[in-house]
Amino acid sequence: MTAALQALNDELTGLIRRVLPSTVTIEGYSKDLSENSQGSGWIYAPGLVVTNHHVIDGMENPVTVSPVGRAGITGDVIGSDPENDIAVIRVEGLDGQPLQLELEAPRLGELCVAIGSPHSYRESASLGIISGLSRQIRMADGTVIEEMIQTDASVNPGNSGGPLVDIHGRVVGMNTMGPAETVNMAVPAETIAAVVPEIVSHGSVLRASIGISIAVIEHSGGLQRAISVRKVKDADQSPLESGDILLQINGRELKRRIDVIRALGREAVDQQVTILIERNGESKTVEVLAKARTSSKG
Repeated sequence: MTAALQALNDELTGLIRRVLPSTVTIEGYSKDLSENSQGSGWIYAPGLVVTNHHVIDGMENPVTVSPVGRAGITGDVIGSDPENDIAVIRVEGLDGQPLQLELEAPRLGELCVAIGSPHSYRESASLGIISGLSRQIRMADGTVIEEMIQTDASVNPGNSGGPLVDIHGRVVGMNTMGPAETVNMAVPAETIAAVVPEIVSHGSVLRASIGISIAVIEHSGGLQRAISVRKVKDADQSPLESGDILLQINGRELKRRIDVIRALGREAVDQQVTILIERNGESKTVEVLAKARTSSKG
């Protein structure tokens, strides 16, 4: 038993030692210098750091990015996505190995490590498990984030933006504060992979709307879940009706709410999108003009 524990101990300390140099602490001030805030981040690609939107929200450029064992260097926030609590900072002269994303969803019960700077204590790590999947949380501003990962790894103020890694050192999520103590959340790697390239290219994330609200319902006698239309904004003009089951958008299958969001990305704005629906037990295809979405609703 002692040998097994020693092997686990060596693996864990080795994992943290490998990942730490790819993490940073982020600090910044408001425009009038009256407020300062601090959070964590990690190296996504050469010269690029990823963190939470709420970490940099209100900070003025430049911000200070402090790699492990080095003095702070300046960085510029190049954009963010408040709806997924993701932001990207460009940092010239940043050394360190980028962390890899683990795009396969973690399994319930998997070991994970949260790394960051809680309460300004830099180079901190906490061990936990993946304690929940596909969580939906509402941020303080009312924004709802989909498909969050729940963990019991300790996450405190200052941890936000740091990586949640698996036993191989790959990023399964990015830490953010949860709704209660020991109920902490992380933005999944799947979402980070979908959002960060658009922020890098455009400075923001643009989404389309087809003028509906949706809900996940039990379907086919409770054997599976489906995406149902709850309300239609312009019911007299839209070919969609309340109660329609959304099956595909432009050929993309829809299983989760986030699939609808991803199908209505920047490329869909001001375009006719083809939607396969089920209505009264029959499948049919409709065309809808997608417009730029002005909020996280609709």
